[in-house]
Amino acid sequence: MAAGCGSAASGSGPRVATTPAAQRSVQRDGAITVRGDYAPDRHGPYALRGRYRVRFVQRGAGVDFRQEVPFTAHLEQPAADGPGRTIRLFERAAASGSATVTVGAGRYDVVVDYGDSPYALVLTPQR
Repeated sequence: MAAGCGSAASGSGPRVATTPAAQRSVQRDGAITVRGDYAPDRHGPYALRGRYRVRFVQRGAGVDFRQEVPFTAHLEQPAADGPGRTIRLFERAAASGSATVTVGAGRYDVVVDYGDSPYALVLTPQR
């Protein structure tokens, strides 16, 4: 089963998004936008290389995100022979945020570890 496309067995492990990945991510002009309703969630893999400006936004009517669980996300490059490379993106209790990261060439998953509201992340290449 493809990552981010199935669901965990009832009562076991974290929830995994059941929306097809093609409906949850958009690539336009080199920018990648991923959306989800809750975490944990996984999107990708995406071919990345170079510097990216990464932004996130959470949506929730009347929610004070400064008082909520921090939105936490990272890039993960799986390795065939064990743990792969991880690049931390966010761990912030806020409605939105941004960061700039440098990524070595490869295929990466965008992993949202924690977040209690619908979210969007945008990775924009920096030239």
